[in-house]
Amino acid sequence: MKKNIIILGTVLITLGLTAFGVRNWNDSTQDQVQTLVSDDVAINTQVIGPINKRIFSDFIYDVGPRFGPIKKGDLDKARTFDDFISDEHAKQIVSYKSLSVIYIINDKQSDIRETGYSDALTAAQLELLQSADYSTNFLIRAEYQQKNKETGVLEDSYSTPHLTIVPEKQAAYVYGKDALIEYLKENSQRVRTNVIADKLQPAKLFFTVTKIGTIENVKLDRSSNFPAVDKKMIELISKTTGTWEPAKSLKGEKVDQELVVSFGLMGC
Repeated sequence: MKKNIIILGTVLITLGLTAFGVRNWNDSTQDQVQTLVSDDVAINTQVIGPINKRIFSDFIYDVGPRFGPIKKGDLDKARTFDDFISDEHAKQIVSYKSLSVIYIINDKQSDIRETGYSDALTAAQLELLQSADYSTNFLIRAEYQQKNKETGVLEDSYSTPHLTIVPEKQAAYVYGKDALIEYLKENSQRVRTNVIADKLQPAKLFFTVTKIGTIENVKLDRSSNFPAVDKKMIELISKTTGTWEPAKSLKGEKVDQELVVSFGLMGC
């Protein structure tokens, strides 16, 4: 009799534990399902939720000379192509085919140019460079043979450094370049709302900081493809808050300097 009671009790306990496990498994499964459903709802909500405003953030890339800056004093000392490139680059060049100095006017190569056939600048090239005023844009096109770094074999190549002549001390916004870029970004947000990035173009806005620290000759060289954005940028740079420190020559004289705001998409 006692043996039967013990067996019956063991069976009941086993059945109870099994039922408890099944219930817990069902509850756990329901919790997991509920969690998955909640996560799915959250994900879908993020995807289909309305986006009322999109502001293209990577908008202004630089404020400065049009091309790589070269000081007037350094330019006057230049005598060979090596003075415009790095030492490492110069060591790779074995022989020159031609060397041309070309003025860039209205962002295009002009007919104002002089050509030589060695690494040394000719008398005509030196005169052309040394007579150039501040903010003159030019390029030097060198065609040559150089050694391939990996194979050591001679190969034809060329280089075209683009440069802008700048004063010894360039014009500067009194609050700093970063503050100027932030001012332009913040105050152009409204017109940049919902701008379509695929249709945005690289734009250039030229302006002159005069010797008395005022802004003149504001002109759009390239449109961003959004007239409202272009108009706002012209307005903002024309009415820049704060003041500008004029550029100074090697002699310490205040001079005019042309600067460029590059905005829209990044471009050349």
